Amino acid sequence: MKNFPLPFTDKGVFFVAISQFGSSFSYNFIMVFMPFYILKISDLGPKETMIWTGLIIGAPSVMNAIMAPIWGRLTSRFRPKLLFELGILWNGILFLIFGFVQNLYFLFLLRVLLGVMGAVSTVGLILMSALTPEERLHKDISLYQITMTIGQLIAPPIGAYMITLVGYRLSFIIGSFIFFIFYVLCHRNVKDIPCQKAVRHSTQNLKKGIFWGWVIGLIATVHITYLPGILPHILENFQLKEEKALSYAAIIMTAYTITAILGNFMINNFVPRTKLRRVILYIGLSAAFLQAITYFATGVISFTLIRMLQTGVIAAVFPMILSVFATGVGGGTLGFLNSARFAGNAIGPLMATSVVAYSNLLTLYLLISGLTLIPLTGFLRATTTGPPAQQQE
Repeated sequence: MKNFPLPFTDKGVFFVAISQFGSSFSYNFIMVFMPFYILKISDLGPKETMIWTGLIIGAPSVMNAIMAPIWGRLTSRFRPKLLFELGILWNGILFLIFGFVQNLYFLFLLRVLLGVMGAVSTVGLILMSALTPEERLHKDISLYQITMTIGQLIAPPIGAYMITLVGYRLSFIIGSFIFFIFYVLCHRNVKDIPCQKAVRHSTQNLKKGIFWGWVIGLIATVHITYLPGILPHILENFQLKEEKALSYAAIIMTAYTITAILGNFMINNFVPRTKLRRVILYIGLSAAFLQAITYFATGVISFTLIRMLQTGVIAAVFPMILSVFATGVGGGTLGFLNSARFAGNAIGPLMATSVVAYSNLLTLYLLISGLTLIPLTGFLRATTTGPPAQQQE
């Protein structure tokens, strides 16, 4: 690390991580104005346009979850750096095409393809696991997630501003240009690594541990993503009218995103790898407790503080889960684990809106808490002695 004055084992780790910042920024940069763009180009009625808006916006998350394990398996046949660069490059090309689309059906198809290419983040995790020593792997995977979260945080206001400044087409082109910049940075600074050997798991306990790790990763993501869809309903219960509620919603979402970043960084950088399983248990219990007591918040301030604490602890779980299994399990397994994040992104808002529509907030909060507790026991039982040795195919 003599030629790179940053606290990483390899400069490639840094550039893989910031490439995810670029991807996350571009995705969220366009998401703030995508519904308005759909309305602009739609020649359908209001109801049909609303349905297509949901399909177009949700398609990438669904495809991410499906494709993440497939991208992981591809690393046993193709060099991971090549796959990673191709994924970034094609994301940039798709963004460029977005600005010239005038048909909802074609836009939907492009969003499906974007989901296919967006799952290349799995290959980024494989690159990081190969470039990082095992003892600090959870720290670097934490960095990987933090950079994505920062991109999610700062992109929407910038995207909204750019639309008013340059319009839709040029905004899509800017998003595309960001991908091309990070493609060049990765090509120049990330080391090539060999194809990853396919692995089959030698024990039933390891298979169970991976499964329960996936469930914990999914539920941890649900903790973070469930709120925005029901936030207007919650603020209405606090007697806030629309204009004031909008202001508070922006503040709340910004506040808990910041604590998610800080909690992720602090917890993963102070916890040694040997204690990850125990810390995952403590964090899971804490998040479940905070989720349950959210119902008893008496106003916006107490609700926001509880929410900030909740996301501050639960955001640290996903990098820990990945790092528990990251060495020796193969790209397909890492892709499977990474798919939990994408599945949680899709399930969280849907679960929240469905439960609140047909029941109430207390039911939702207790459901999320209960679903947090269930996989912890299975995970700890399956991984008590650590991941057993794997056998190469």
